[in-house]
Amino acid sequence: MGSNLNEYLKSIMSKFNLIQIKEILSNIEKLNVLIIGDIIIDEYCFVDPRGGAIKDPMLTVDYFNEEIYAGGILAIANHISSFAKEVKVVTLIGDQMNYKDHIINSLNENVKQKIFVKTNSPTTRKRRYINQLRGEKIFMVEYLNDLPINQELETEIVDFLEQEIQLYDLVIVGDFGHGFINEKIIKIIEEKAKYLAVNVQTNSANLGFNYVTKYHSPSFLSMDVPEIKFATGDKHSEVPVLIDKLQLISGFNNFLVTLGRRGVAYFKDGKIYQGPVLSTNVTDIVGAGDAVFSVISLLSCFGCDPEFIPFIANCVGGVAVSIMGNKESVTKEKLIEFISKQFKESEEENINDYFSGIHSALENLNKGDVNSFVKLILKTYQNQGTIYTFGNGGSGATASHFCCDLIQGASRGLEKRFRSICLNDNTPALLAIANDISYDDVFIEQLKNFLKPGDLVIGFSGSGNSNNVVKALEYAKKAGVKTLAVCGFKGGKIKEIADLAIHAKIDDMEIAEDIHSLIVSHCVKRVLMQELGNIPPEEISLKQTTLTD
Repeated sequence: MGSNLNEYLKSIMSKFNLIQIKEILSNIEKLNVLIIGDIIIDEYCFVDPRGGAIKDPMLTVDYFNEEIYAGGILAIANHISSFAKEVKVVTLIGDQMNYKDHIINSLNENVKQKIFVKTNSPTTRKRRYINQLRGEKIFMVEYLNDLPINQELETEIVDFLEQEIQLYDLVIVGDFGHGFINEKIIKIIEEKAKYLAVNVQTNSANLGFNYVTKYHSPSFLSMDVPEIKFATGDKHSEVPVLIDKLQLISGFNNFLVTLGRRGVAYFKDGKIYQGPVLSTNVTDIVGAGDAVFSVISLLSCFGCDPEFIPFIANCVGGVAVSIMGNKESVTKEKLIEFISKQFKESEEENINDYFSGIHSALENLNKGDVNSFVKLILKTYQNQGTIYTFGNGGSGATASHFCCDLIQGASRGLEKRFRSICLNDNTPALLAIANDISYDDVFIEQLKNFLKPGDLVIGFSGSGNSNNVVKALEYAKKAGVKTLAVCGFKGGKIKEIADLAIHAKIDDMEIAEDIHSLIVSHCVKRVLMQELGNIPPEEISLKQTTLTD
């Protein structure tokens, strides 16, 4: 996972967690959806290429097997049916090789259908020949009659739609340009639909004759880059320029542009929202745009956050391209599984980044300074001086931890013990000084009570600039005792004040505090115990257990 993609996912996860996403997807179930458009029967014929024929300039292949999928508006209906409970599809078949039984059987149980028949026509069928070993498409044969429907059929369809459309919350049109949807059908749809989502596709059969601008008032549209270029008549401009042009010439204010490997761009009320592609596991791109259009139409109708739309669009696309053609639909369960995987991978990447940050900070830590720190503590110990520690927040916790390790860990088993006081552990004293004088004086005022020659003062501050730590170290320095700064980031003021600094050179508070805790509380304690030859805690624990037994 690249750093830019991980940053994008972190941004999404900060705004939309998995529970919220599931709730949104559950809420869109309430929508009542009417779907209108062209049927396409997708035939996938899998073959093994042999090579060029000896006598003719053509490719020869061995037949392997074939599969038939419900494509076009059927695929859209099946995608929708996993997210919405009430779905009806209005479509057109031919009277020749009509595939009606296959069509009805291929639709999910909650998809009702109204099927019109176009005379002297086959049901539109596209037969692709696929290299079964590599999954590459070799060529395609199309069976269709894309002549306009006759007036009688047009009247029948318009009359039906006039009564039916008003019953639905959302009308989705998949216009594949194969002779079904004409101007009068568009007019009645736009007049009657409460919310209209449209996808007008450019393909080899309608190239140059099927633009999104044939619609006038859709609520939402989806298109790819070639389709927006055709619609604007602009071959060379970048997508943001094309979006502005389309909005200017059409007045469309809510549309999605799929960008292939570059993800998607979503335009809503004058602003463009973009999202990167989330999957490189591509089996087949056929039908991916239909899947994205299907789900995003529902979310757009539901009024989802514009930043949410590109993310879900890329998730739907990631699921769709892993499926061969329209063999399966994108279901709510598959989508949630995909999103969960993206979130998990991002979280694991964040963990890896964090561990890498710790490793880098440890690598850059001056080991000589750590050794000097040990010598300072040993000298203070030998001179029977007291070691004072203090800090705020997490640094205060580390200061307390280190004091504990000196009193109990490093001292255990020794006749001569370490003397150590953590100044942020006396809560009543802290509160009294903060209340009566200033919080900036909570450490310096305590030092005035205790400090004597031969002592050691250790100030902990991630930033290096905490005022109360700065003032206490300045006082100790003027009093002539040794001072140590434990700091992160650029070291801050305390690095300049102290006689010695343990400096975690990283601009990250959590990692800086981790280094302080690892080095000061654990590494230094272990070195001290080795130097003094006292018994490690685990050996003491083992002996105590043996005696008890």
